[in-house]
Amino acid sequence: MKRLSPALFLWLVIVWLALWGTLDLSTAFFGVLLSLIVLLLFPLPAHRWNIFKHPVRLIGLGAYLVWDIVLSAVRLGWDQWRDGDDIKAAIVAVPVLSDVDHVIASAANVLSLGPGKFVLQIDRRRAVWYVYVLGVRSKADTDKIFDDALDLQVRVIYAYGGADESDTVRERAEQAKARRVRSTVEAE
Repeated sequence: MKRLSPALFLWLVIVWLALWGTLDLSTAFFGVLLSLIVLLLFPLPAHRWNIFKHPVRLIGLGAYLVWDIVLSAVRLGWDQWRDGDDIKAAIVAVPVLSDVDHVIASAANVLSLGPGKFVLQIDRRRAVWYVYVLGVRSKADTDKIFDDALDLQVRVIYAYGGADESDTVRERAEQAKARRVRSTVEAE
């Protein structure tokens, strides 16, 4: 039998209490009970990665996340004020720079936390994210989203990806940006 993770157990209980918005004995009891059931019925596979290996990088990613949320909220508010109900949306295909599941999922979650954009689908076979974005008015806006999504993946991989992946990710992002520029020029 796999060992239960105390940190994950505690996190599940905290999330349960936060979702209910109350701290009483019955809610806490059912939070503990439900967390145990979830951890016993759906055990996580053993892993060898440690996201806390680079705490300074992780703090930097957290600061970037806060900045992105604020900036995205201001931008989306401005778009709503300017365009009203006529806000344009787009779906942008962005290459996935990692082949590690937890890194891909974490980067997709970080991107989706910002208002006005989220990862609609992750196509693992083609290694592509499909990002839904509000407030797109031009090709330059879609290019910026493309570049920002690549830069975000670089930040996430740098924060807690493996050492070998962190070394090559910037180069892969620049290659993807260059391919986008070439394909844009060829299409025009």
